[in-house]
Amino acid sequence: MASGQVITRESFISDIAAGMKRAPMATRLTPHILALVAWDEPYSDPIRRQFIPLASSLQPDHPQLQLDSLYESRDSPVKGLVHRYPDKVLFLASSVCPVYCRFCTRSYSVGAKTETVVKKRFLPLQKYWEPMFEYIAQTTAVTDVVVSGGDSFFLEPAQLREIGHRLLGIEHVRRIRFASKGLAVCPSRILDPSDRWTGELIEISELGRKRGKSVALHTHFNHPQEISWITERAAQRLFENGVTVRNQTVLLNGVNNDVDTMKSLIRRLADNNIQPVWVFALLLTSC
Repeated sequence: MASGQVITRESFISDIAAGMKRAPMATRLTPHILALVAWDEPYSDPIRRQFIPLASSLQPDHPQLQLDSLYESRDSPVKGLVHRYPDKVLFLASSVCPVYCRFCTRSYSVGAKTETVVKKRFLPLQKYWEPMFEYIAQTTAVTDVVVSGGDSFFLEPAQLREIGHRLLGIEHVRRIRFASKGLAVCPSRILDPSDRWTGELIEISELGRKRGKSVALHTHFNHPQEISWITERAAQRLFENGVTVRNQTVLLNGVNNDVDTMKSLIRRLADNNIQPVWVFALLLTSC
């Protein structure tokens, strides 16, 4: 039931279509995520709530909301680089992700344009990255670099290698974090021996250790339902190869805003050698 009405296939699809017309984020899903949704209860399902907008559940935006709600453009010394804190920078390598979260704080740039938002795109091209590398190399206070976007999972293996090696080659950079939902939304790719993305990540991690530097994969799980047996096997491969994996969670109403769900999520992550380190709350987004 939804709002006292009997759900039909047609009414549910119409609700999605109307929601997509109003959403700031495009809709993109992987087969893995689609398989995890409880389609017999789609209105309350915690995974559907994160990725598929329904017009019937949309609420008015906060009056102070801006698309760039974290003011990243204001703190951008060169295009694609955010430098807000003295020792940390955010390296926006791309504007695409394997899935698009409805609650994304970077809806001003991530994904395809929608009926409500024209995006400020960051293309994964060397010519756009070069000024970012130069800025980091010249700014010796920067010791910590987060490679995000978009999602580093959608970089070509050679591009991931280029970014990792260039950053490790800068003496004052001590920590690199590759931000990606790949482990959560497409774990089978991490298990694919023919896919070089994971191989490059492992090699970058090994090179970092040899140089006394930290390299980590920062992923994003919000609900224990997202952790499947495939996820567990993929996490084990990363663990066996010495890749540090940390998780950041977003506190979401109707998804994980209760003690039992959050406790279960944290324990499931820890059992799979994924370190739960952050919970983001009270950020302004349009979803």
